[in-house]
Amino acid sequence: MDGSLFRVEIMDENVVVTLPGTKCMAKYRRASAVPSLRLFHARGDDSSPIHEVHFYARAWQLANDKARELGWIV
Repeated sequence: MDGSLFRVEIMDENVVVTLPGTKCMAKYRRASAVPSLRLFHARGDDSSPIHEVHFYARAWQLANDKARELGWIV
């Protein structure tokens, strides 16, 4: 599924990835000890047009891309 269909937002020290029109959401928290992201909270949606596993895989990629763009990770 095209990454442009996802919404990526920054909220405090979090990167939140959602799939509009569904309940799918993954929140990644900026780790303080090492330059990385950690999954903080996730929610799937059985009626989503993509399988939950595919949503989480794409969300992880998009969150890491955003964290690199912000200089949070290398």
